[in-house]
Amino acid sequence: MKNSGIAVVCSIEADGSFKNVTFELLGAARSLAEKTGEKVIALVCADENCDVSVLGDFGAEKVFVLSHRKSEIFELEGDVSAVSSIISEVLPSIVLFPATDYGRVLAPEVAARLHCGITADCTDFDIDAEGRLVQIRPALGGNIMAHIISPSTLPQMATARPSVFKKREYKTENFEKNIVRNDFAELAKRVLKLKENSIITGNSAKIEDASVVVSVGSGISSQELLKHFGDFAVSIGGVLACSRKIVEKGWLEQPRQVGQSGKTITPEIYFAIGISGAVQHLAGMKSSGFIVAVNIDKSAEIFNYSDLGFVMDAEEWLREAEKFFTRRPE
Repeated sequence: MKNSGIAVVCSIEADGSFKNVTFELLGAARSLAEKTGEKVIALVCADENCDVSVLGDFGAEKVFVLSHRKSEIFELEGDVSAVSSIISEVLPSIVLFPATDYGRVLAPEVAARLHCGITADCTDFDIDAEGRLVQIRPALGGNIMAHIISPSTLPQMATARPSVFKKREYKTENFEKNIVRNDFAELAKRVLKLKENSIITGNSAKIEDASVVVSVGSGISSQELLKHFGDFAVSIGGVLACSRKIVEKGWLEQPRQVGQSGKTITPEIYFAIGISGAVQHLAGMKSSGFIVAVNIDKSAEIFNYSDLGFVMDAEEWLREAEKFFTRRPE
């Protein structure tokens, strides 16, 4: 049977709304579909009440709602079985997963179930002369961009990081007619369920969703100074992030880490404070809109990627910055 499209496995927030990475992957799939002539298909694991109409505004031409859950919280075995079953039925040529916590667990399970290869954490895609998916991702510490194909198995599978691809508005006509709801209730009998869904409060907005990010590195000399930068981030409507060394010290948690082994983000403004600019870190933030770098070393690599640079101590810079950036009372 002929392969019937490019599938995107959608990612959903705890409140039932779609994460931005879903729309980003639909945009990537649309770009590929324009080269292959295939349709873009969305696969949604959710309950039967999930509103999927918005997907038709961002490139999806057909949606399969795989209904087996009792809540929006993801149930591993049920989702793996439902996604694997619909892929075997629909036979897409390409399946794209989000490289979120959810996608990084789901994707390899589905690939193993279907005996397919998979490439993780892609930052770009292309179609080669033979119509195969070229899966592009950093390798060797970010020093090269590897171009990977899966010539022996179908579908071709890959995960892609959030904030790498742009959302593309693409209105699908008569979209409601192309929504197919599948009942996989029997799969819910044997599932690995999330026991608790905890939400961290305080200055903990997701760094990948923030328009302003204040990121700190090894140039921050103490946890007390780190706290001041956290307060500064809040005062300008931003979110605190960090390099890997700060996570390794135990000063901040891993979800705040920017870089190849952390998250890829594209905020409007990115403050790199005491960050030297290693390739692994640059891979996660160099596409930011406006980059402000602060480093005591004038030869730091980060200055080659910044729009505005300050050669000075981080604490000294913070004292001066607070005079200009702190919000005034309304």
